[in-house]
Amino acid sequence: MAKILGGAPLLPVAVLAGLNLVDEFDRIAFAALAPEIRDSFAVSDGAIGTISTLSQVVILAIAIPVGRLADRHRRLTIAAVSALLWGVMSVLTGLVTTVALLVVVRILAGIGRNANEIVHPSVITDLYPPDAQPRAFQIHRMANPAGQISGVIAGFIASLFSWQAAFIVLSLPTFVLLIMLRWLVEEPPRRDPDGRAARGSPVRFTEAFGFLISIDSIKRFMATAFFLGGATTTAFVLISLFFEDIHNYGPIGRGLVQFVLGAGWFIGVIAGGQLAARRVAELRYERMVVDVAIGLSFIAVGSAALVVSPNPAVSLAATFLAASGNGIWQAGYFSAVGRIVPGHLTGQAFGYTTLFFGLGSIATIPLFFLPNERLGFVGVTVFGAIATFFAFTVSKVIRADLDRCLDPG
Repeated sequence: MAKILGGAPLLPVAVLAGLNLVDEFDRIAFAALAPEIRDSFAVSDGAIGTISTLSQVVILAIAIPVGRLADRHRRLTIAAVSALLWGVMSVLTGLVTTVALLVVVRILAGIGRNANEIVHPSVITDLYPPDAQPRAFQIHRMANPAGQISGVIAGFIASLFSWQAAFIVLSLPTFVLLIMLRWLVEEPPRRDPDGRAARGSPVRFTEAFGFLISIDSIKRFMATAFFLGGATTTAFVLISLFFEDIHNYGPIGRGLVQFVLGAGWFIGVIAGGQLAARRVAELRYERMVVDVAIGLSFIAVGSAALVVSPNPAVSLAATFLAASGNGIWQAGYFSAVGRIVPGHLTGQAFGYTTLFFGLGSIATIPLFFLPNERLGFVGVTVFGAIATFFAFTVSKVIRADLDRCLDPG
């Protein structure tokens, strides 16, 4: 592993991957148990979908401040505080008794989880050399699909005890990993794309935004993130409601659906990481971005198949396809962003793309209120197709942007 990571140690990214894994427990449990939570609080499908989406909407409030903090302060401290927040809020999800309190704890849990999408990539970019970054991101992002096993665990605990117990039990590993982060991982120095110590200094967020949108690739990645956020955030919640309403699946069955989703996602992350590592070794960054776009196209095609699916077997195959696409794009995307942005701005770069992801999540909230989930997946298909288009356009400009960042003079 050390050789694969360019001689850099495995432990730091393994701990970050562990935290990425346990933050998925909270999100996936909420998706898998959405019908039970809905019935417990006597709300509609639209309401429970909106509550789930709110944990993504908080990106609008935190993305830029967290990105700015990550560019100015110790990123591992921010990561630890974020993990503590979502761990506590996951416990409280199983304890609150009113809809208002449920909304509050889900928003706070979302703040903790979403901070990871900004802070962890910035840390990994500085921890590992460019040729090792695709593999490092592969390890980190493999935690997301691996977390889908919590859907099965959550369904099993809910069937034996209650949905509330599932959240409490699944929160416990977070606190163990917090100790490991504190004692076993050191803050890396900030580096520019050429590998040297970051030469820039922190700037006001308006200046940072102006510089970032002057990079064509980042501007197009922001557009990609908007439509990707709308597609994936909605799909992950709709999928449980789809299998309940269309195929009459209970909590254990829906947990198994989450497992199938996780299996596709896991295979996609492995394939995407292998492809990204090969493209970086060959210095074919344009092709790496095309691979990202191909992965996004799988999300659109899988969602379209769910719209017309005649039986559970086809629905499961479509779920697997869409999930694999959601894995393929990740290593290439994070490697590309980290490669073309100066070291003193990586936090804000990931912050802005995460912000647009959250805006896309808001745009698709109306899909939860359509008469049935098939119509919702029509919207997911459209958003996935547009995300694919914008990702393809990045391949046309990334070479010029990379050359400019490596030789700004």
